[in-house]
Amino acid sequence: MDDSTLKIRYLKVNFMGLAMIGSVFLYAVVVEVLKRALAPFPGVSALDPAPAQMLKYLFVALAFADFFLIKFLQRIMGGGTVEGLIRAAIVTFALSESVALLGLALFLLTGNAMDFYTFMFLSLFYFWFFFPKYQDWEARLGTAAKG
Repeated sequence: MDDSTLKIRYLKVNFMGLAMIGSVFLYAVVVEVLKRALAPFPGVSALDPAPAQMLKYLFVALAFADFFLIKFLQRIMGGGTVEGLIRAAIVTFALSESVALLGLALFLLTGNAMDFYTFMFLSLFYFWFFFPKYQDWEARLGTAAKG
């Protein structure tokens, strides 16, 4: 595969990642609209504080487990083919976004916007940390930049 084809495929994956990052910000808009339109927003469930706290701890554990799952899946999926790198990047984006979805679910259940924003920032950190770099793709494919 020549360098220009690889760049085009990388840019397409890059665009998908940016779109998924945009969706995380869309979740923030939903949170703010609900918070202001239904002030004070108590959440849609009647969870007592203890189960709500337990659910929060479970979601935090899942969010941190995502980090290690992403690292593991990138290692096994991102082999020496372009398709493998694309597949690994899309799975990485989905798992990074899932952290924000956990926060959105927690907000909808408990009404605490800070819970959502904590998960949102963790999600954005995952996007930043794991976002594919063109040089990494070249290195994994064993190709050198052509000028």
